Amino acid sequence: MGGLMAAEVLSRFFEEVLVLEKDALPAQAEVRMGVPQGAHVHSLLVQGRRNLERMFPGLASELIDRGVVCSRGGLEFMTHDEAGWFPRRDIQLPLMLMSRPLLEGAVRDFLKRNARVTIRENTRVEGWTFDGDILVGVVGSRGDAAETIPADFVVDATGRSGNSLSWLEAGGFGPIEETRLEIGTGYASAVFKKPPNWHGAVDGLSISNRDPDTKGGFLFSIENDCWLASLTGRFDQQPPGDPDKFMAFAQSLCVPDFYNWISKGERISPVKVYKAPISRWRRFEKLARQPERLLPLGDALAHVNPVFGQGVTLASAHVMSLWNVLAERVACGGDLNRVARPYFEKVHSFTKTVWENLESVEYRYACTKGERPVDIDMRIAYSRGLRKLVEDDAEVHRLMGGVAHLIHPLEAIRRPDIVARVMRIMQTGTTAATAH
Repeated sequence: MGGLMAAEVLSRFFEEVLVLEKDALPAQAEVRMGVPQGAHVHSLLVQGRRNLERMFPGLASELIDRGVVCSRGGLEFMTHDEAGWFPRRDIQLPLMLMSRPLLEGAVRDFLKRNARVTIRENTRVEGWTFDGDILVGVVGSRGDAAETIPADFVVDATGRSGNSLSWLEAGGFGPIEETRLEIGTGYASAVFKKPPNWHGAVDGLSISNRDPDTKGGFLFSIENDCWLASLTGRFDQQPPGDPDKFMAFAQSLCVPDFYNWISKGERISPVKVYKAPISRWRRFEKLARQPERLLPLGDALAHVNPVFGQGVTLASAHVMSLWNVLAERVACGGDLNRVARPYFEKVHSFTKTVWENLESVEYRYACTKGERPVDIDMRIAYSRGLRKLVEDDAEVHRLMGGVAHLIHPLEAIRRPDIVARVMRIMQTGTTAATAH
């Protein structure tokens, strides 16, 4: 997804854009080998949808035509966390629920209509070539045939499992410092056909519980009158791929709703397992010597726990930063060198916000390993106080939803009046009534 978005933006500044794709791309919306997480629940956050619509005007309408489920966050999509179910109310978050293949297929079809973009399938990237500090080519292979493809500018969208760090070091750059979280997350997912005449009050569920119970699940209504059911867990509580054990795991969740739904449906896909043991933030901005004309984005720069559905939105924010940097460079004469530093300055703030949000959740679990921030206990206590405030305050609920969907910065839930009320909850355990 990061590469597809980047190709669209690059086409506004370059005459020819070449996308190197290692897979043979499917004709229909289906899970493919190069996207192993594609069989699992994906959440297109509101900010990610807005960014995609800016890059691909008309995409939202196209997705609706292809069968996405439109839902209202808080009212038609319910969330259970360590404090129980969130209050059911419309928090003004329009959601689009769909499978990852449907989203990716629609974006790819938009891109195929762009005359400046060529997608070369069955091509594996093997490395880069440099002239001094400037990247001048990409080494690609198709079968046994390898070639060096000249390039004026390269975006690294090789994802979390790519070898781009070793290619950088081979070019004399690095090593790259990383901020890491060992989270031990595992998924198991399957598609269920809804029972005939199903009329549920809500379209989706998100279920988690308090440590030491790391088991949870996501159940989304998706296209073709189906549910995409993803179970999650950490370390020794990861869900299994065996169908019968999958159902038993679902039945063991802290609330019965997930199991009650899928037990009424018909499983129409195999159970797929995916593991995401580590979140990484690669600190390219700290390199003393930057390669010119090469920028990483998306999972190649920072990949986070997919449980929170932030991957596509994080990649879209990186692409928006790329767009802004290139536009500024064109306005100043079009020099493609020395764009790395302004780019990393732009992506740092958004990536840092996402990372800090995650830390406040990940470190609630004792099994999480990493360099624990000195203020993390206070941040966790604050978020728990905020969660209690949500019970009585619809405005705070909406603000929390906006922060979770990366619409608002963290400062939105740190307003002085909200802080004062949360501090009272932290001290006394009670909420103060407010008019709303």
